[in-house]
Amino acid sequence: MNARHGILRAWRPLRLPLRLITAQTLPTVRNVYSDDGANQANPPFALKTRKDETFKTPAPAKPRSALPWQIRGMMRLVPHPLTIILARDTESPLPSGLLVSSFNTITLDPVPYVSFNLKLPSATYTEIQKSGVFGASAFSNPDIAKDFLLDKESPEYRTALRKNVNEGETRLRTGKGGIWWMECQFMEKESVQVGDHLVVIAKVVNAEYYNEFHNRGKNVLGSPLIYLDGRYRTVGKPVDQAPFNTSSQG
Repeated sequence: MNARHGILRAWRPLRLPLRLITAQTLPTVRNVYSDDGANQANPPFALKTRKDETFKTPAPAKPRSALPWQIRGMMRLVPHPLTIILARDTESPLPSGLLVSSFNTITLDPVPYVSFNLKLPSATYTEIQKSGVFGASAFSNPDIAKDFLLDKESPEYRTALRKNVNEGETRLRTGKGGIWWMECQFMEKESVQVGDHLVVIAKVVNAEYYNEFHNRGKNVLGSPLIYLDGRYRTVGKPVDQAPFNTSSQG
């Protein structure tokens, strides 16, 4: 009897006091929507010790809305024209510039107005405010786009700026793939801030093609560069040969 009881006792499961288990021993759950970077969430139950002590974990962060990311994915499928914005720098002979994908016309008659969006704060916007004018250039050279995405405080950016822009001007150098250039007068009162972005409104006071755009009347540079699905592209062949009738717009 004693031997049999000894065997049974040897096979008896080991019992550990519940007080040795804490909330820290639970597997963590990654919270991909946490705003503050936290990667833990509450367990599905609260552990209690023999003294009925409850271990509390921090409340999960408020989930981030998936709508902005959904809209971003949708808009990546829409072609956006790339434009270089240049404003005279009052403290440097070289202008201040940035690359935008939102430049477009608002109206053409009786006076042409344009707009584009930029994120604040912006050194280029500061110079636009000071001078009241800026230049907008469409281009076909993808290297220009890469240069204007460099850190504005880096020596590489200043070198790229000298390579692409003449001192005291708000347009690209000849031979850099420029297609057209517009001189615009900043309309500060009409411009609108939305969140951390500003919708810049301006009146076009002068416009011309770059000399290199035409070779004896023939387009040799193709269409301006566009941004589509995360890559720089050019416009493909037309799918409809019929001319677009602007009078049919509602």
